[in-house]
Amino acid sequence: MVKVVLWALGTGFVTGAVWFAILFFRRHPPPDSAVPTLPASESGDAHRLEDVTRRLSELEERLDATEYRLKREGVEQPRKPQ
Repeated sequence: MVKVVLWALGTGFVTGAVWFAILFFRRHPPPDSAVPTLPASESGDAHRLEDVTRRLSELEERLDATEYRLKREGVEQPRKPQ
């Protein structure tokens, strides 16, 4: 019985130490690790992608608002072809 208790305490201590190390190093990375950046050619692509994503989300919001207004006003939706 004592061996089981000691084994459980040891396992808990090791597990706790590993979790502490994971959390500590995630919040405090080593000073020599720099944040990776994109090359200049890909940086423009990333900005264009962000712009397109932003514009798409604006269009989705407008579409939702238009559909809501049409439902509220009782305008009949066109039928989809079968």
